[in-house]
Amino acid sequence: MASLLKSTGIVAVSTLCSRFLGLFRDILMASYFGAARTADVFYIAFMIPNLFRRLVAEGALTISFVPVYTESLHREGRKGALDLAQKTMTVQCLAVVFIIAAGMFFSPEIMTLFFKRFDSVETFGLSVNLTRFMFPYLFFAAFVAFAMGYLNSHGHFFAPAFAPVLLNVGIISGILVFSRFFETPIYGAAAGVLLGGFMQMLLQFPYMIRHGYKFRISVDFRHEGIRKIFRMLVPALFGIAVYQINILVNNMLATMLPEGSVTYIYFTNRLTELVLGVFIVSIGSVILPEMSRLRVGERTEEFRKLFSDSLCSALFLAIPAATALFVVGLEILSVFFMRGNFTFSDTVNTYHALMAASIGVVFVSVLRITTQAYYSMKDTRTPVISAAVSLFVNITLGYILMHTSLKHAGLTLANSISSLVQMGILLVMVQKKAGGLDMKRIFSSVIRFIFASIVMGVVIWKLASFADWERDTFLYRTSILGIIVGAGGSLYFIVNIMTGTREMIFLVNKFKAVLRRVSGK
Repeated sequence: MASLLKSTGIVAVSTLCSRFLGLFRDILMASYFGAARTADVFYIAFMIPNLFRRLVAEGALTISFVPVYTESLHREGRKGALDLAQKTMTVQCLAVVFIIAAGMFFSPEIMTLFFKRFDSVETFGLSVNLTRFMFPYLFFAAFVAFAMGYLNSHGHFFAPAFAPVLLNVGIISGILVFSRFFETPIYGAAAGVLLGGFMQMLLQFPYMIRHGYKFRISVDFRHEGIRKIFRMLVPALFGIAVYQINILVNNMLATMLPEGSVTYIYFTNRLTELVLGVFIVSIGSVILPEMSRLRVGERTEEFRKLFSDSLCSALFLAIPAATALFVVGLEILSVFFMRGNFTFSDTVNTYHALMAASIGVVFVSVLRITTQAYYSMKDTRTPVISAAVSLFVNITLGYILMHTSLKHAGLTLANSISSLVQMGILLVMVQKKAGGLDMKRIFSSVIRFIFASIVMGVVIWKLASFADWERDTFLYRTSILGIIVGAGGSLYFIVNIMTGTREMIFLVNKFKAVLRRVSGK
């Protein structure tokens, strides 16, 4: 648990910096571009290379590479593992260059799915140009994804985790500086994406070299390790494709709704990702190589304990975070985004989507940990099946609910429900695969988390009534939100201490140990 906490802490702090910079980036986007169609176009255009990044590079290849590379390290030593890494990177680069070329060529056909039916020629042309402009970002992102798999396998987590900070720095520079040099300012943000991607890639080089990586082109499709990776990659690709298709379909449906719907859902996703990314995704990044090592060594009991601890650690923050987003989401959006071209009406519409999405935060946090357990066991088939069921539920419910009074919020609610279904399937199946989980320990912790979250929710709801979140000054609203966050967080931790939550006791003991070291006692 201690090593998990230390590694997770490194990733979480880096991710925290990235998420807050990302939040500042989104505040600037909201202020400069509001919820206009131009903003909708940018978010869709950026989503396309991002989708391929998550699908091919950061997703399937990383998931299939880490377990095989870890096994190679264990059985063949560093020399054999390095040879495998070089061959994997060569194959990845070839594949990514092909995807970028194809994506830029077929950008008009891709954008037809989103804008040509209901929008002007100018809007459609902007969507095609922005997509082509940003597609090369995929190369930088793919390199970072490979570096993450390699470095994480060697116990290094900082450089890959800090890389998104540089992406946000690039986009912020694009909004504030580059946009002045373009007739259509949104191109400045697109230029920032490329700058940020390039800086992300540069950061990885010294750390990879320090951990023994030597850059060399090496093509060998018959290498046993490459074959293992591809055997895992194909079903992993399908599993991740289903999740990305979920996102794609949601955005396609959102473009059929009134102007601004894509932007409302985008900002909703940004806030939920802020919650998930700071700690829960950090845990997922850390436990995949660790779980892979335990599976290679056939240390089943330690594997089960790591999985249970990771699940409880994720829920320890996911449950109160989901509660806070549901109860005071409007207040958070009011402080973060309501300025410039982003009106109070836009804030309310975004909150409707956020309420529905906040329910799914808990389910997604469990999915992030559970799917890593399957990949460490080299089981990519079960996540594919669960994701396919989730896709069907999401598309069906999304189409139905968007035609109700929920509108764009119906899409985020459908996504939350589909995540619940997928989580249920995976948890039932993992009981058999992992030899059973410590359900008594997990259930006991979850009950404590829920009780503490309810107490916190009541208090922050009452505190929120002390401000008019549309008319009061920004400084006053920010002060009240600060009080809400401080009081809510403190109360949640206090209640968990009083109820004897294991995670809270562990953190308190670690904090006391740090204080003793600092004081020299």
